Parts: sequence; structure tokens; C-alpha cells
Amino acid sequence: MQRLRTERPTQNQVMAVFGPNAISFGLPQSATLEDLVGRLAHLSERHGAAPTSISVRVSSQMRADRFGSIIFSDN
Repeated sequence: MQRLRTERPTQNQVMAVFGPNAISFGLPQSATLEDLVGRLAHLSERHGAAPTSISVRVSSQMRADRFGSIIFSDN
């Protein structure tokens, strides 16, 4: 039996756009929405405006834990 596994970061990745600037940062798997909001609020204060776009990528490990692994069989 073979398992397909892609190596990806174990952190959740966030990209926030503030006008012409984009900020990218990681959050641990244990982070909550409150943690994300706090980090974005801090960045908004530094940039003097709210982000115009926010993209969140959930780590592959978190998805695998929640949805199960893909298993390929040689049979």
C-alpha cells in the first residue's frame, strides 16, 4: 500500500493586503479566529487602514486530520 504525501508547511498561512502592500505570516495550527483577528487588528493599526483582502491557507496536516488521508493501493 502506498500513501501519497505532500510536504507542506505545518502552519496556517495568512496573506493580508493593505493598499499596495501585502503582508504574509504564519499562524500555528492551534490558532483561533480570535488570534487571527488580533493579529490583523495589530497590522491594521501599523498600516493606518483595514486590509482590503485577506487570504488564509489551512495547513495540509490540519486538513488531513479533519478529512482523512488519501491512500493509494497497488492492488
